[in-house]
Amino acid sequence: MKKLMLIIMSLCLVFPSFAQGKTDAMLFGDVKCDGEHVPYVTIGVKNTSIGTTSDESGHFKLANLPLGKVTIVASALGYKTKEQQVVMKKNQATELYIVLEKDAMELDQVVVTATRTKHYIKNVPIRTEVITAKAIENKNASNLFEALENTPGIRVEQQCQYCNFTMIRMQGLGSENTQVLINGQPIYSGLAAVYGLQQIGTDDVDRIEVIKGAGSALYGSGAIAGAINIITKEPGFTPETKLGMQFGSYGTNSYDVFSSLRNEKGNIGLTISAQKLKGNAIDQTSEGSTLSEVKNKDGISDRVASNLNNGGFGLYVNDLFWKDDKLIVRGRYIYEKREGGVMTDDYYKNPFTDGTESITTDRYEAELSYSKPFANSSEIDFSMAYTNHGRTATNDTYLCDYMDTHDGDTPDIRNMRPYLAKENSITGTLTYDSKIGNHNLLVGAQGFNDGLAESGMYVVVDPESEYLGTSYKSTSNKSAHEFGLFIQDEWNITKKITAVPGVRLDYHHSEENYKTDKEVFATAFPESKFDKTSFNPRLALKYEISRRVTLRANVGTGFRAPYGFSEDLHLCSGSPRVWKSSSLKPERSISYNLSADYYGRKVRFSVNLFRTDLKDKIAFVDADAEVASLGYDYQWENIDDAFVQGIETSFAANLFSNLNLGIDMTFNQGKYDNPREDWVGTEYENDSKYISRFPAVTGDIRLEYSPKTWVFSIDGDYQGRMYIDYYSETGGMSKIKHTEPYMLFNAKVSKKIGCVRIYAAAKNIFGYIQPEKHLDDAAFMYAPMFGTMLYAGVILNITK
Repeated sequence: MKKLMLIIMSLCLVFPSFAQGKTDAMLFGDVKCDGEHVPYVTIGVKNTSIGTTSDESGHFKLANLPLGKVTIVASALGYKTKEQQVVMKKNQATELYIVLEKDAMELDQVVVTATRTKHYIKNVPIRTEVITAKAIENKNASNLFEALENTPGIRVEQQCQYCNFTMIRMQGLGSENTQVLINGQPIYSGLAAVYGLQQIGTDDVDRIEVIKGAGSALYGSGAIAGAINIITKEPGFTPETKLGMQFGSYGTNSYDVFSSLRNEKGNIGLTISAQKLKGNAIDQTSEGSTLSEVKNKDGISDRVASNLNNGGFGLYVNDLFWKDDKLIVRGRYIYEKREGGVMTDDYYKNPFTDGTESITTDRYEAELSYSKPFANSSEIDFSMAYTNHGRTATNDTYLCDYMDTHDGDTPDIRNMRPYLAKENSITGTLTYDSKIGNHNLLVGAQGFNDGLAESGMYVVVDPESEYLGTSYKSTSNKSAHEFGLFIQDEWNITKKITAVPGVRLDYHHSEENYKTDKEVFATAFPESKFDKTSFNPRLALKYEISRRVTLRANVGTGFRAPYGFSEDLHLCSGSPRVWKSSSLKPERSISYNLSADYYGRKVRFSVNLFRTDLKDKIAFVDADAEVASLGYDYQWENIDDAFVQGIETSFAANLFSNLNLGIDMTFNQGKYDNPREDWVGTEYENDSKYISRFPAVTGDIRLEYSPKTWVFSIDGDYQGRMYIDYYSETGGMSKIKHTEPYMLFNAKVSKKIGCVRIYAAAKNIFGYIQPEKHLDDAAFMYAPMFGTMLYAGVILNITK
């Protein structure tokens, strides 16, 4: 990876600049807002790759501009984009003084995810929410998990006390129903979905776009709840380097760098990023049914120790083959080691001991995209991405099963080997976009291929089996192939009304097979094969009632193919532990969204009503007797139909020039049609109809005060009552808990001194800890397992 980055840097530096003939037409001036100069504003010549950035004093200079009338575009985060025309003459200098207007509500953000076409956030036909780079920095979010926290309608959570496996829930639906994209490509799936939320760094993230509701019409399988698109930074017009260091409680430290530059002509740019995150294992709690019992150390990690390194680059070339075309090549490498378990005497440092989790991730990503606009208001885009994701993991499943079936004896050390997994996937998308009158037509095709190979050591534990206690090596091979065609029309019926009909046709094929190195079951493991074709329409409507009020409606269908479930990959399912029958049906859905948005100069208010009906919802259950006889511990089933619905409200206001307030509230409901089979006949039968981990009410409040070079912020995250299953290993102790609501508070203060920003922050200020804990069910986790975390850091921003 280091060699590749050095080669790319060298190519960028030696690539001929092909500088245009000198016109000696110079433009200079300054940028102000409210009478004060604004630094670091991007100043560009429209429809060219020529540009610069205003310096620290707010002044700028551009040389050798095209002659004649040109349009100058000035843009900066937090300000409205400004366009001004000037006439450039040969051998003459022209003055331009730009006055910007603050964009407190950030309505000048350009978004692309909702329709695969560019729109200002205020004008996009399908409601879109944006987490900006500024918001990520203010949150002190070093990874995607932290960046998504406190986003209305989204809940990010940990689902394993031992390895800290994480998930996204959007409008009550799990991560399996949410399509996570990186630069528009679905390369975050399978193995990556298990720990990826904490592994994807934010040092090179420009923004995160969130689309809720039916997304399968554009993005295919897995977008039932919507899509989250992580869009990385492009190089600015002037060289920039950003260095950051942060030190926190329990060795929670981070070091990151982001750098970008362009050649003299401006048509070649390069970005380089690197990040290192470290954190020690934390032990603050123990098993207990009350808070006083839980608030005691038990010598077992509540947070795993982690050592994460990631780095990446982006090469951007304009006018490569033809005028106005654009080629982008990106690469990323992620390596993480996480360890947890019994901390006494560093017992967990031995990866093959009981109670220990030791997981290594090794991931490579490569992206290529090419776009070419044409004179007739049309454009063709092609993009493809490849990932190679490896995981090496040890847990105590094999060791404990062996000891249980051998009177406490331990296996031969030579048979102790980790679970090994290697996933390779490639995806490609081709789109053609054309404006024809008041229509913007988009047609496209997308293909996806994935292969996953796994292996591990296991023990036969069935007491009725003649092979009881036999160790065996199991291997599995899983593959999926998908191909989709989609078409969409943005029809501007009038200046105020826009309709966006769209449809996608998908074909999905996947299969799984398992083998063992010796005979351990009476019958061979049956193969699973799936061939499904899915047709998913979507219709979106936008009605601009007035300049400030917009109504949007969206209805569409979706589907989830039965492949690549992160829940069983989390279990290290390289063995026949998790059965997927070939008769398993894909989940089907129909989603409805209706929203109203008020866009004021200093106030923004929105209400969003949502509902998704799920048919044949897939769930993870214990294997029935017939399936268990084949050696499986668990199985996937279409357990029932279900629905989720709710109301999201969001309010943001610029109360004074330097004081911003944000308040979000969401009211939720989610239920199955019938009680879940596991709980029928128990006192929890009626409670089992409620979808687990879906709070009835969620909310957050944000207050930010930024006088001159200071920024003070505080935020609170409210999680209402929810139902969560507890499956006890002790008979009669299992239950469905109806949790009590809780609220977490975070705070941060920062000060800018020249090109340096220093800050201090605290998370979970009041040290809230989940008041009940059970070690025999690792998934019984719905709130923090450790208290307050303190941080302090410094950021150095160097520009030419």
